Amino acid sequence: MPLLEEVLAYIKGLWLLIRGDREGFRWLDISESGLWRSFAAILWSLPAIAVTWASWRLYYLSAMPAGTTIGFGFILKLLVIDLASWLLPIILIVILSRPLGFAFFVVPVIVTTNWLSVPLSYAMALPAAIRLVIPGSEGLTSLIWLLLLVASVGLLFRLLRTVTGDQTLLAAALTALFLLPSVMIGEFLQRFFGLVPG
Repeated sequence: MPLLEEVLAYIKGLWLLIRGDREGFRWLDISESGLWRSFAAILWSLPAIAVTWASWRLYYLSAMPAGTTIGFGFILKLLVIDLASWLLPIILIVILSRPLGFAFFVVPVIVTTNWLSVPLSYAMALPAAIRLVIPGSEGLTSLIWLLLLVASVGLLFRLLRTVTGDQTLLAAALTALFLLPSVMIGEFLQRFFGLVPG
């Protein structure tokens, strides 16, 4: 499990890459062991993700009849959804990398996007936290969430463009591969598990 100092170094490297400075790679571990260690980003993101779970629980209960209760299984289903949304795009990128000719970039793409998920998870938890502490703030938090989503897509694209050596079309395709399957599997599983109030 990487320590905080190491994670902050990774984030510094990501910021340099987002700015188009390939010196950012010096702050990242893109070795084989670094690839597997980058999945620890899931654990580092869990506190922020838990805030979004709490917000979704509050929304769900507010839309259900009075007296509705939910247990640990509700949180477990949310965990499964988040893991699937995180891992499915990575699996697709690995599968498609050879036939589409970008296998060389797979490891740096996975390492950098995994670690990018840490600051983005905490940023996206902000509107969820506001909704938890300020009743009736749905309009404000929806706007904040939308702005953060747009910013996240922009940061992801800029990161991937630098990682792929300024190949704009490849960076755009990879950005779409990270976003679209994640959204689709997330929505499907939410309905499959009955986590969307009817």
